[in-house]
Amino acid sequence: MRLRATLWVLGTLPVLWAGLTSSPGRLTPAEIAAHVAALGAAVLLTERRPALALAIAVAGWEIVFLGRAEVDSLLGASALAVGLAGVALLSGHSAASGHRDAVVLVLGPAAGAATALLTTGEADTAIGTAVGAAVLSTVPWTVGRYRRLHDELVRTGWDRAARWEREAEYARARERARLAGEMHDLVGHELAKAALQIGALELDPALDAKYRSAAGIARMGVTAAAERLADTVRLLRAEPDDPGTSVSELVERSAAAGLDVTLETGELRPHDPVVAATLTRVVAEALTNAMKHAPDARVLVGVQDAVHGPEVTVDSGPAPSATAPGAGLGLAGLAERVRLLGGTFTAGPTPDGGFRVTAALPRSPAAPAPMTTDVEHRRAQERVRRSGRRVVLAAALVSVGGLAAVLAYMWFDAATSVLDPAGIRPGDPVSEVSSLLPARIRTDGPGDVPPEPPGASCRYYSTHANPFDARGSDLYRLCVRDDRVVGVDLIAR
Repeated sequence: MRLRATLWVLGTLPVLWAGLTSSPGRLTPAEIAAHVAALGAAVLLTERRPALALAIAVAGWEIVFLGRAEVDSLLGASALAVGLAGVALLSGHSAASGHRDAVVLVLGPAAGAATALLTTGEADTAIGTAVGAAVLSTVPWTVGRYRRLHDELVRTGWDRAARWEREAEYARARERARLAGEMHDLVGHELAKAALQIGALELDPALDAKYRSAAGIARMGVTAAAERLADTVRLLRAEPDDPGTSVSELVERSAAAGLDVTLETGELRPHDPVVAATLTRVVAEALTNAMKHAPDARVLVGVQDAVHGPEVTVDSGPAPSATAPGAGLGLAGLAERVRLLGGTFTAGPTPDGGFRVTAALPRSPAAPAPMTTDVEHRRAQERVRRSGRRVVLAAALVSVGGLAAVLAYMWFDAATSVLDPAGIRPGDPVSEVSSLLPARIRTDGPGDVPPEPPGASCRYYSTHANPFDARGSDLYRLCVRDDRVVGVDLIAR
């Protein structure tokens, strides 16, 4: 937004200058207000309607140029030049495909040239309109298009780096799972043997009852340690919960434990086992937190099958008796687990003082695809290279085409207006010498020439067909008064 505001300010400065200058083609206050407002509307539309914004800017520039072509073409060309170039730059950067903008880039100069021919009837004005509109719109637009593709390349590079980081995290997770397996196999086996041996002591009738009781306590401690080890291994391995456990069974167990919980569920289609296990894990963690922090509150569990996949919501009402808050590590782990599957997770208090946990999961895990990232990156690089070549090609074509059109018209203008003054003398009636006059007069203005005879109207013709040699700008001036030739003068410029 800051860039758009800056370009709007820079575009309005030449418009204000065109109104404050002493040139006879200066803009009126109403024209200044209209063009500043149109430029502001075009700048605002560049983000959502780039083609429309470009059309407004091109039309505004052509209106100013054609309106001042006869009195001050330089002022008309420069008044909205910065605004048109800025809008074209923003439009090229915002265009998703560029097809509509391309139509404007072609039809805009063509429409300006046609309008110039209809209003002024002068080919040089038509060529100037077409070339000016093409240069001020096409070149900045292609530069903006290049910048858009370059920005996309940068974004794909950052996405690639982020996916590499996730791959590294997955590698670390796999290593943790491997270490967890080794710990389970080694430590778990030793704990099982210790529990078996202590159990034998507990049942040995030769021992005193006091020692058998101590052995029983030790056996329960070893068994509990083995269970904690199994829980830790399950967490490190990120294994799904017991496949036989469902959400309805979790709700029944919680209700049997004294929690006021109700299940609302719809018809669920089969899901990926990992997704199903994560869904169960979300409900289990939410119910566990409800038991810990709001044991007397009413809990509502809702599970539904959406278009993208299963959704679960666990609402816990306000607790009648306040309890100490937990560390929130379980919810943080759940959020990361859901995110890695490609889902969304939220957890937080509700306006009535309760707590809500929601999770939306895909039908299958969204695993990263490193090869796809490489392909996308290479494609983005190729698009940037192609866009860079198009920028150079468009600038070259527009510049060379415009220069060629101007040079061709200069030659045409000189070659079709050559006058041979040998048979024309002062005093001859115009009707007698009209057959000696060329079909066209020289449209290249006379510039700084001697004053015309009083009461006479003068026409200017070429001295020869080549306008590019040392004397190519010389002119013959034929002046007429009362339908008679006053004189034919050579004007050396």
